Amino acid sequence: MTGRIIDLSRTIEPGALVYPGDPPLGMQPLCRIGPNSPYNLLELRWTTHFLTHLDAPLHFIEGGASTAGIPPERLIGPALVISVEGPAVLPRHIPESVQGMSLLFRTRHSSAWDSGAYDRDHVYVGPAAAETMVARGVNLAGIDYLSVDPFGDEQYPAHRILLGNGVLILEGLDLAAAPPGRYTLVALPLKISGGDGSPVRAVLIDL
Repeated sequence: MTGRIIDLSRTIEPGALVYPGDPPLGMQPLCRIGPNSPYNLLELRWTTHFLTHLDAPLHFIEGGASTAGIPPERLIGPALVISVEGPAVLPRHIPESVQGMSLLFRTRHSSAWDSGAYDRDHVYVGPAAAETMVARGVNLAGIDYLSVDPFGDEQYPAHRILLGNGVLILEGLDLAAAPPGRYTLVALPLKISGGDGSPVRAVLIDL
């Protein structure tokens, strides 16, 4: 493989940021190398929507595809990193010729991620922008915070519009090292039966 690889994944570690109301990450060593064990073994406890993760349609759409049902080729392909200034992704941020592409929105959160406090005024995807992405045939919408919807909006319009029309969602990205432009995205979820989401190791390949 040629080309620079840019890691977009947040590090999974104790005390990592979670969505308000979700349980914190649990990390507990079950075995440590020593007199009683020849190996290390770590137990992890988390939700399917933790740090850098994929939202499958099943997250909001009854009967929607789970992470096990999403073809891997949808998570490997052309991507466009788009810089967004201001509080929300708007229709003007969506280029016209993006059929089949993954759009990753680089906001202030890529350079200002506070692992100790959830930013309730985080940048989000506006409903009109979500509708525009559906109309233009976008494959996936990604953002560098933990939700595409504004905090407190329990209608979850962006989730419902995108996932209800087959547009996958990638949340919790770190795009600090990814200038706006075209790349190849690789962001494979775990193959979880009935999985409504999954942590991913997301990377961009700068070809």
